[in-house]
Amino acid sequence: MSTLNEQGDGPAAAKVHAQFPEVTEEPRVYEGDWRVHVQPAHEAEVIAWARDELGFDLFIDRLGADQGPGANPRFDVITVTYNTLSKTRLIFVATVPEAQPELPTLCGVFRGANWFERETWDMYGIRFTGHPNHTRILMPEVFPDFPLRKEYPMEGTGDWAAPRRALGGNVDGTDGKVAIPPNPGKPGAPTKDPGKHGPIFQGLDDGPSVPSDSEGKQ
Repeated sequence: MSTLNEQGDGPAAAKVHAQFPEVTEEPRVYEGDWRVHVQPAHEAEVIAWARDELGFDLFIDRLGADQGPGANPRFDVITVTYNTLSKTRLIFVATVPEAQPELPTLCGVFRGANWFERETWDMYGIRFTGHPNHTRILMPEVFPDFPLRKEYPMEGTGDWAAPRRALGGNVDGTDGKVAIPPNPGKPGAPTKDPGKHGPIFQGLDDGPSVPSDSEGKQ
């Protein structure tokens, strides 16, 4: 998302709300950006109207945000659009509950939303109904969790916990399957042994040996 401020379009936000008063809230401004909160079921319709009638023809970003466990509704889906003629920006926010975190895809309005929605699904577990390829994009399909949810610990959980050395701990400590690339040849580095480090490294060569710090000294 751009960090430029004072590009928000307050008059355009007001027009969106005037056109859809039943499904949008009063526009809000923050750090120069105007945001229109819209009911999830009507989000695609509202954004398509802003594209066709107000000139917000460039899709910039689509991302998730987690308000944390206990928040109701919990998850925001934030969409950033840009008017290439007026050079102004307009942001839309749809909020979905933890119990059923889903809303219609925006791919029919902006094809570029495809991978952004896959990432939001992958990281937050927010589902986009009607998406043409609703699969993970960063994590493997067998990954059981959504790592940007606030309750997910930095070191991971269960079989997918990262080695402690990745967090500044004991270089020899490994709590489960390795979730980061190995460092072949170093003391305590993982091997391709799937019994120790899980299926993510099956079939991989450990690579050439790397001299230890003591061996490299003359």
